Order: sequence, then structure tokens, then C-alpha cells
Amino acid sequence: MKLSISKIQDLHETWLLVTQKRKLSVHLLLSHPSIQDVAVIGIHDKVSGEVPKALVVRTDPNQTQKDVTDFVKDKVTVHKQLKGGVVFLDSRHPERFYVNAQNESDSVTFGQLYLYSHAVAAFLKSWGFGKGDIACATLPNCWEFVPIFTGIALQGGAVSGISSLFTEYELRRQFEDCSCKVVFCVESNLDRVQKALNKMPFTKIVCVMDPLSKANLNSVPAIPISEVFKTEPNLRTEHVVINAAKDLLLLPYSSGTTGTPKGVMVSHQNFGTMINMAQAHAQHYIGAQLEDQTTETESYGLLVLPFYHVFGFGMIVLKLLNGQTTVFLKQFDQNDFCKAIEKYKITTLQLVPPLVLFLAKSPIADKYDLSSLKFIQTGAAPTGKDLCDELLRRFPNIAYIGQGFGMSELSLASHSSTLNDSGFGACGKLLPNMECKIVNIETREELPSGKRGEIMLRGPNVMLGYWKRPEETAETIDNDGWLKTGDIGYVDNKGFLFVVDRLKELIKVKGFQVAPAELEDFLISHPGIRDCAVVGVPDEISGEVPKAFVVKADDSLTEEQIKDFVKKRVAHYKQLKGGVEFVSEIPKSPAGKILRRMLRDKVAEKENVRPKSKL
Repeated sequence: MKLSISKIQDLHETWLLVTQKRKLSVHLLLSHPSIQDVAVIGIHDKVSGEVPKALVVRTDPNQTQKDVTDFVKDKVTVHKQLKGGVVFLDSRHPERFYVNAQNESDSVTFGQLYLYSHAVAAFLKSWGFGKGDIACATLPNCWEFVPIFTGIALQGGAVSGISSLFTEYELRRQFEDCSCKVVFCVESNLDRVQKALNKMPFTKIVCVMDPLSKANLNSVPAIPISEVFKTEPNLRTEHVVINAAKDLLLLPYSSGTTGTPKGVMVSHQNFGTMINMAQAHAQHYIGAQLEDQTTETESYGLLVLPFYHVFGFGMIVLKLLNGQTTVFLKQFDQNDFCKAIEKYKITTLQLVPPLVLFLAKSPIADKYDLSSLKFIQTGAAPTGKDLCDELLRRFPNIAYIGQGFGMSELSLASHSSTLNDSGFGACGKLLPNMECKIVNIETREELPSGKRGEIMLRGPNVMLGYWKRPEETAETIDNDGWLKTGDIGYVDNKGFLFVVDRLKELIKVKGFQVAPAELEDFLISHPGIRDCAVVGVPDEISGEVPKAFVVKADDSLTEEQIKDFVKKRVAHYKQLKGGVEFVSEIPKSPAGKILRRMLRDKVAEKENVRPKSKL
């Protein structure tokens, strides 16, 4: 039985990127005296298949859509006329702001972002940066990330995000692998960046966010970003011709928590269709159901996830397209996070499980008025039902907690909440244009609904492959275009996806498979536990047994109490026969994923045995 099918009919409007065929219309529109910039895209039409639509930046606010369509009408054949209409981009909230919640003077309008984007593009062009080149951005969350990304894209290049906390070794590994021509960084990590770039001939310049306080003695020159933004933007310059299906827009690197970091090749078409799929799904399934909520274009959006990560980056773009004044935290702080929710009356949040855990359990959250919250969307790692229930008990004003399923290899996501009949723990339904199937781990046969197996996905947002790794690409994407996610899950009879665990993280006890996430969900519901993680440890009789690492919320909590708590709720082979170890914190990636490898290494050091896997 086929578990799911392509959902093209769910898309109200399919946006495609500029192609050579539309170049004539672009040149014609640019000849209009009141048009500053323009792009022409194809949108779905039942009769014609596609019709042209113009996205216009105008210099005259009195110019109408009819003025533009009439200007084109008499100069082109019927099939080239703007039957898809005109959208004035400059009229979509140029006065809205990007605001640093920790320093409100550090802000910029959407109109300024547009000009800075073209300034970055002009600057990069002057340094020989062009189509096919890679630029690395190792930055904290900041509004400058937006024009840096769009400027790189305007020049036909791709951006590869990196944590600003990376060491010299980690930076060098990524710089070397992607052969970046330009690096954007902050002064606090400039020394690390320049040391990592030592003897790398492909990098031409480093652009630094802060004023340079010392002389630049490195062979790779450094320039303040303020100088980059002063570059005269040529708004009527020739557009770089993009092959949407093949040219890269993003090169994020996989987290490395399940293997060696790899560059994920995301094309313009991958990301463009991903964003449109997400918008269509949200408008149809979420926006219409959040009653009595301020509309997104009138509200504030809060960004707390790392911008360099695909989840955080996707949220940047979606909030820009929604026209929201966007508040961000440059560096995450628990009090500042709560203050921002209270001050800006944030209604919707996109979070990772550690932040859901914070809201559910931390006494800090009680100090602030968080009654504006109505919808929380989580991703990056599973959020269990018990944790969701605890959060709702604490904040009854939250109407919905939705989960999604995604990964860098999907350009962001494949599933998202519908706020309808899914129940907590589900990752929602397929986004438009996607296909999903569940297969037997060993036989690779497709399974019926309700049966657990590996989640396989196919759609226009699936990456082109891993950067310079054809063998690993072939292992991950099969000949029919199906992406092997490495996640274990099932689809119920209503089409909702449930993720059980990572394939490589399953604990095998006497042949039985134990999902760490299942035990963690049980444990986190205990009032005396603040956080936890479960890994498999070697056992002579069983092969492996589960062991829990626990952060106490109650100092009187004992190992036996935890074992008894679990024993009453799970089968005998899932019990914590590997013991319980109390720790001060659970190691996690910036995306919120538990770094189980570090915990397995810790066990191996104590037992003087080799860890089960480095993957």
C-alpha cells in the first residue's frame, strides 16, 4: 500500500526562478523609467501551464499594476504578457525593521537591507567573486547576515554558514573543503579565521563585522563590513543568469554528530521550492486555524535559532516574506529570550527541544509574562508528548505545539504540523510536492501504515548531493531520487509522521531495538529531572543495555528512584540496566541535537573499552 502521494494540488501557487526565456521581459521592464529592478517568474496556470508574473521595485509609488502590464502588453506577443500579474516588492513594508532585542539601536529597515544587498553584490564583483564561487559566513545572529546572503546570491555565488564559536581546526576544515573565496566574520574570531586561512590561495578577502582595532598583518586582507556597505550599488546592473536546478545557493554542512561534516549542495530551485512549499502549507493549515491572533504582517517575529543553521536560515527568509518586523537575539540568553517574548508580545515561536524544555521546566520563565504565546513549532530533534503536556500545563495560553521533520539534506523540511488531529508527538503531514515511504531496514520493502522502518523522502527540495563526495551521495540518494534519512518512524492511517529515533542510535538489547528518544520522553516527565539523555553501553549478556545521563531538578533524586520510575512504564529490555549517571548538563549541538557520541566516549573512557560507533 502506498503510504503517501505527491501533493502538488495543495500548492495554491508555484513560484519558479528566473530563466533565460524570461530575460527579454526583464530587459523590457527595466527600460521603464519608474522601474528600478525586476524579476520575472512563472506561476501555475490551469490553461497555459505557466504564465509570467513580474516582481517589481518601483521608483514612483503612484505607479500601478495596470501601468506595468499595459507597458508590456503592446511590445510582446500574447504568451509573454504578464498574465500572472505584478507584485511591487518595494511596497511590501520597506519601513519594517530587523531589531536586535539586546541592543535596539542595532536595527535596520527592510528598505536598507535591499540597498545593502546590492552593495554587497557590487563589492564582491569588484573582487572577482562570481557565479559558482563560495563565501563562508562565520557570524553570530545579526541583521547583516541578510544582505550578506542576498548579495552573495545576486552575484551567483553560494553561502556556507559556520558557527562563530568554531575552533581554528574546525574553520580550516570547512574553508579547505569548500575552497571559499570570501569569508565574513566578527573581530572576536578574526585571529582564528586568518590562522585557519593560512596558505589557502583560493581566499581573496575577509570582511569583518566590527571596526578593525588592529593592523591587518595577514596575507589575506581584512576590511570592515561598513566599507562594504558603502559600495555604490548598481541597481540596474546586468543580472547574473542562474541555472535554478543546478547552481548552488547554499552549502550548509551537516552537523557531524552522526559522521564527518559534509557540505550539502542546495540549489536555487531546492531552496526556492522549499520556501514556497512551507508558505503554502502554513497559510492553508496553520494561519487559517489560529483564530483571534494578530496577523503576521502586523506582528513581531522572534528569531533565536542560529542563522547559519538551515532551520534558522529558513526562518529568516520566511519572516522576511511574511513582512514581519523581526526581533533577534545576537547571543542567546534565557532572561533576554523571555524579555523579548514579553515586550514584543510574541505569538509564534520556532524552537528546538532544549528551548521547549527550558520553557517547560525553568523557574526563570515564571518571572515574565508569556501569555501572548499561542503557537510553538519545534524541529531539529523529536519533542516528546510528555514534554509537550508539561509545557501546556504551565502555559495554558499556548493553543498548539506543532512539530516538523527536516534535515539539511531537505533544504529545510518535508513535514509540518497541521494543527488538526495530529496529537502531540507527530511531525505533521507531508508538505506540498513531497513523497514519503517507510521501508524495512533490512529488506528495503515498503511497509504499510503503522509499521516502523526507515523514513524515505522524495521531492524538489532534496539536495543535489554532498559536496565533492559522489560515493556518499550515492549511498544517501538512490537511483529513483529517494533520500535515505537514517531516521526510524512510521506513518499512521491519517497520514501523520511519527519519528522514533535515529537508525544509528538504536540500542540493540538481545536483538530487541530500543529507541533512546522513547526513554528520554519518559524520563523528562519526572518532576525531579531537568534534562536527560540515553545511550547504549556494552553488556556481555545482552550486547548492549540502556544507560541514562540525568541532570537533576531535585537534589534528593536517586538512581534507584529513576530506575523504578522507568521500570513501571517500559518492557524489561528497555529498562536502565546500564545504570544512571548524574551530570551537570547534557552535551548538545547548536541545533539542539544530543551529542550521544560524547556520552558514549565518556562511557568508553570509564570502562576502558572502545565506543560502539563514532557515527
